[in-house]
Amino acid sequence: MSSALPTLTLIAAVALAGCATKNSGATDSMTRRVSERPLTDDNMVLQEIDLNADGRYETLNYFRVRRDAPRLLVRKEIDLNRDGRVDVISYFTTEGELEKEEMDSDYDGMFDWVDHYQDGARVMSEWDSDFDGKPNVYKYYVRTESGETRLDRKERDSDGDGKIDVWERFNENGDMIRMGRDTDGDGVIDVRDQ
Repeated sequence: MSSALPTLTLIAAVALAGCATKNSGATDSMTRRVSERPLTDDNMVLQEIDLNADGRYETLNYFRVRRDAPRLLVRKEIDLNRDGRVDVISYFTTEGELEKEEMDSDYDGMFDWVDHYQDGARVMSEWDSDFDGKPNVYKYYVRTESGETRLDRKERDSDGDGKIDVWERFNENGDMIRMGRDTDGDGVIDVRDQ
């Protein structure tokens, strides 16, 4: 689950990249529709993309228009399963790098996964694994010498009381090397597994 969502978003982004073109040999009913309109706030333009020409937009791109530079993508919303509800929202920095991504992994209309990025690399993920509207799993990532990102540690609230009670550390290969548990709810590790 942890690597599937960002990968799914990447696949969707690649698939949507060429959406403004018409398929060669396609009939007019198969033409993808792209429309743009200015928004009233902060020099914004909304680009709406209907991939299958069914009258519903699957991708919404929010661009900031700049005076002396190309316009800048600041937010992207994607309806992955084409049910009319946004499943992924990506937020970008003023430099155009991905900053945060919110995802609805079970398509129930509530965002249950948030990835945070810094300098283009994922640094932290929050996941609502029990779908109660509050994150209860936190994953922290580090960048390796080769530039790859790997899971460094994970923290969980396993009993739903709002407090972290399980801590896990991982090595360079992704194997868990240490685990600690708080069994009495005081926020201190009582049991260590190695």
